Amino acid sequence: WEQSRIGEKFFSEEVLASIPLIKDPEQAFRFLKFLRNGPDLSHPSEKSIQEFNFILPKIIAKCGQVPSPGKAIENLSQFVEAIGARESFLPLFQANEKFLELLLILFGSSEFLSQILIKRPEFVDLLTNVDSIYKFKTPEKLSEDLKKYLSVEPSFSSKAILLRRFKQEEELRIGVRFLIEEADLEGTLADLSNLADVYLEAAFNTACEELNRKNQKTVEGKFCVIGMGKLGGKELNFGSDLDVIFVHDGPQENSGLHYATLSQLIYKLTSEITEAGFAYKIDTELRPEGEAGVLVLPIEGYERYFKSRARIWEQQAMVRSRLVAGNKEVGKKFLKVAHDFVFQKNFEYSSLIEISRLRDRMELELAQEKNKGKNVKLGFGGIADIEFIMQILLLIHGKKNPRLRETNTLRVLNVFVEHGMIDQVNADQAKENYLFLRRLECSLRIIREKPSNNLPRDTQDLAQLARLMSYKGDNADLLASALKKDYEKHTKQMRKYYSDTIGKLLRTGPRSTS
Repeated sequence: WEQSRIGEKFFSEEVLASIPLIKDPEQAFRFLKFLRNGPDLSHPSEKSIQEFNFILPKIIAKCGQVPSPGKAIENLSQFVEAIGARESFLPLFQANEKFLELLLILFGSSEFLSQILIKRPEFVDLLTNVDSIYKFKTPEKLSEDLKKYLSVEPSFSSKAILLRRFKQEEELRIGVRFLIEEADLEGTLADLSNLADVYLEAAFNTACEELNRKNQKTVEGKFCVIGMGKLGGKELNFGSDLDVIFVHDGPQENSGLHYATLSQLIYKLTSEITEAGFAYKIDTELRPEGEAGVLVLPIEGYERYFKSRARIWEQQAMVRSRLVAGNKEVGKKFLKVAHDFVFQKNFEYSSLIEISRLRDRMELELAQEKNKGKNVKLGFGGIADIEFIMQILLLIHGKKNPRLRETNTLRVLNVFVEHGMIDQVNADQAKENYLFLRRLECSLRIIREKPSNNLPRDTQDLAQLARLMSYKGDNADLLASALKKDYEKHTKQMRKYYSDTIGKLLRTGPRSTS
């Protein structure tokens, strides 16, 4: 009773306005009233109001620590409404403060992840499952769980729904582990990449089953999915598209239609919007001829294209190619062809110039930082700088040094250091800059519902982003200033490393070493 009376004093807009970094205390108070009273015309019991008053000081205290206090209150209220059990959850919050704290961390840190839970409130069970949150889940365990998940539904359309829900629940689990620092950045990106691999393998198997059910030719033995970009590098982020190409090794006569149908089914299982939304946006523009080309090609078709008219940017993109689903032998055979194309005896000086010009164009034409704000991925000193450096060095040295052929940016950096080809001091600074920018990118992609690569210009938004990045303090101006200062430092260092490396190669010419 005494704690309930104390809690009642916290129920005011003025108290909310005193919380650091809150943007709209008036709106937050409306949601707080809804959390206490329920929907309009409802009549909360005296017991439920006492339970609310008991937990209110804890809500206010935790909101003072999360990046977006107003969103924490708003999303908590919307979640309780979505689950339709307000009278049950208030005493649950009272009895299990750790659960309430975990919800407020989620709801006050990531709108992207919060919306997953609000739209699918039954996913809340994973937040109360210690093993789900605090234990690492291997790709094998992910695959096993997904197979069990899909086994209860026989139809293609129902499996399409289950696949999406599995992905959403796992992405939420991975995100919560990241927010509570149970998994670091590198582990989180690897977890997200493993999830995509497992998803695509399941989509491939489901598509094969559907083709067989329709009595079409069995084709699963001669087909694979190759991951490119961040998927190929096992560096996938929250909300990332999947860059893939489809490959087959079947007989030429009449088989193209079968493999095209299989590719389209995988695309449908992954990217088509259903009642459960979509899982991933599949991007196949890295295939020969891009959007103008066919969706799937035989290995011989890729080989002919690579030898006849593939461009230098396609050679660079293939550096990160990796088998992610389908037949391993087909994948191995394709990667041999791809590596013969990528890692050539001589890397031409003109190719180096063309790639450096491509990086300049990305910054100027795609990032457009003067109009759109700082772009952590493509802008000045952004993530693309170190990605381009590592990819150029692989193109130069990968032919004579097969052990250098890694697809993950940090693993490439480490293996060059191990071979004495990059100075340890330079590598350490490059890694520090890269991890700062990738963590910032990760934060930008989850703090709002729609992922972004651009730093916000609003001071309050920057301060909330800084707090998500673990900056300490309550003053919005100081938090925003500290983040901008660090961003400028890391991007300047990254650009210097990029310019020095490219400049040296342009002066001396690209030479491979044995």
